[in-house]
Amino acid sequence: MDYIPRQAVRALPFDGSEIILRYAFEHPALPFEFEDTLEVWSVAILRYHPEDGCPQCPPDGGLCRFEDGTPLGEMEFVRIRDYTRDPAWEAADSHTGDIEKIVSVCTDPADAMTPGLHWSPAFEERIDVPAGDLLIMDRVRIEPEWRGFGIGALAAAEAIRRLAAGCCAVACEPAPTDGDYESDEPGYKAARAKIARVWESVGFEEFHDGIYLLDPALQHPVDCRTSWQKHFGRQ
Repeated sequence: MDYIPRQAVRALPFDGSEIILRYAFEHPALPFEFEDTLEVWSVAILRYHPEDGCPQCPPDGGLCRFEDGTPLGEMEFVRIRDYTRDPAWEAADSHTGDIEKIVSVCTDPADAMTPGLHWSPAFEERIDVPAGDLLIMDRVRIEPEWRGFGIGALAAAEAIRRLAAGCCAVACEPAPTDGDYESDEPGYKAARAKIARVWESVGFEEFHDGIYLLDPALQHPVDCRTSWQKHFGRQ
């Protein structure tokens, strides 16, 4: 693993085995537009401590977070399904502008109104098997006090393993999530470059125009995930 977190794992007040991911997928009972094409997954990054012998819980257990977990961060993924009755381009546009930008890079605008995903020649050349759904890592946010340890990279690698089945690629656009650099263009560029290095350590590679792709069919993302597991203590 080339990327080295700025804070050592040993400085964490808990073991890496206590980091848990909780997945949530919700949809209304009544049909909605593009329901067959878009799937939005929210992933909570939580810390669970052993139920017995917790040094942080008071004797009466009133503040114990064992049931809910202590929030460390959150992620959001959007799965765009191929071969549905909805035009993938319109479905992406109905979610957020960021998703539209990513999909517009990966699809052919001339076929925008045709159901299903239509990959560009550059995308087909980059991805080993360009057939299937597209998973977009739309947002990863770590609580400020837990940043710099690599928790986001570990969580993203594990979430991609769970959510990318049947996907030909995972896409992301590295960028700060808190709006701290709105008036600081040099700082924003530096932050983007730093975040890009984090996602490269997960297995993403630059595509073009700020878009990064991960090919789940390759061994490289598996090796990256294993490196992060070892970094957090799983040998």
